[in-house]
Amino acid sequence: LQRTDEGPGRAQDGGLGKMKLRERDLEIDFTDAIDAIVFDQMKADQPSFHGIGQMHRVDFVVELEAAILFVEVKDPGNPKAQSKGLEKFHGELQNGTLSDTFAAKFIDTFLYRSAEECLQKPVHYINLVTLEDSELLPNFSDEIARKLPPMGMSVPRWRRQLFENCQVFNIELWNASFPKWPASRLIPAPTAP
Repeated sequence: LQRTDEGPGRAQDGGLGKMKLRERDLEIDFTDAIDAIVFDQMKADQPSFHGIGQMHRVDFVVELEAAILFVEVKDPGNPKAQSKGLEKFHGELQNGTLSDTFAAKFIDTFLYRSAEECLQKPVHYINLVTLEDSELLPNFSDEIARKLPPMGMSVPRWRRQLFENCQVFNIELWNASFPKWPASRLIPAPTAP
């Protein structure tokens, strides 16, 4: 990964090793990151401009010393979420469409980053989904992983695995599992009267 300048969705606090990335009002502080970018950036004037709208994209790509993280964030628990959007989210979760989307985001991101020659480390696919019901998360993790190549098959010709693991967390489980990378909901500043 190459270092990028601060831009929308990204705040650097104090240089190397203190990088905060935002997806709407959720923020994750990747404290020990070598680099972290908003990978789905579609504004041409930004340093991490993706440029291919037809490809699926994870929200963030984070480089650590020993690994690369692909991070997708979905926020159905947002207090501002509309009921129509929530119905769609839960419908896609139940019918498998959501896991198809998560798998496509990983595959296309892996292809894009491979073409950039930026995947010399193991890749972990970690997802933050703000569901209160943590019972759904392990099943959703497994459902996504089954759709990622090689779909549980042995491929002797491959020289590397595409991913080391695929996991889905809500905010509570994320923070318990990754205390060095706290996730939090930003509270909007009160507007002046």
